[in-house]
Amino acid sequence: MTSNLATRHKPERRQRRSLLARFRRAEDGAVTIPAVLFLPLFIMIMAASVELCVLAFKQTLMERGVALSARVMQLGMSDLPDHTTLKRSICQNIAFLGNCMDDLRVEVFEVDKTTWSSSRSGTSATCVDRSDVTQPDPDIEGGASDQLMIMRACLLVDPMMMVNPLARALVQGTEGEYALVTITSFVNEPRI
Repeated sequence: MTSNLATRHKPERRQRRSLLARFRRAEDGAVTIPAVLFLPLFIMIMAASVELCVLAFKQTLMERGVALSARVMQLGMSDLPDHTTLKRSICQNIAFLGNCMDDLRVEVFEVDKTTWSSSRSGTSATCVDRSDVTQPDPDIEGGASDQLMIMRACLLVDPMMMVNPLARALVQGTEGEYALVTITSFVNEPRI
């Protein structure tokens, strides 16, 4: 009886071997493996491209908002604003950026044209520290007539996706946010 069982299993074994041999020789789905291996890389590149485009768009909006507010200060069309009023002016000129009033910090200071230095020479733009609730507002200097002024604004923006390698490379803050910094200079118009 055992010989009878052995002879019955031989065709099944041959059939399995021929099935495996056919599977090894078949080229169906050969393109699938490289596609599956490179798909995560392409998705990360696409996500990084979208993130970079959105970041550039926000930076452009911020530069426009700061330039419009600096123009109002340059022309002396209104009295010297305080920090909150200046932030409100910039945020009104910026669209599509939420939490602008909470995440924006603006500095305006004079530059001495004889030495080309200022009270903030050698310092970088200071951004809002989200963990510190009691941050003092920076002083806004008005400057005299025909005075060179610098306005620096720093806005914290949250990334779209933290799984994106570009987002991880650009993160500046403690909570994983970007720091968009805009610097503009202007000369106060002569006041009559």
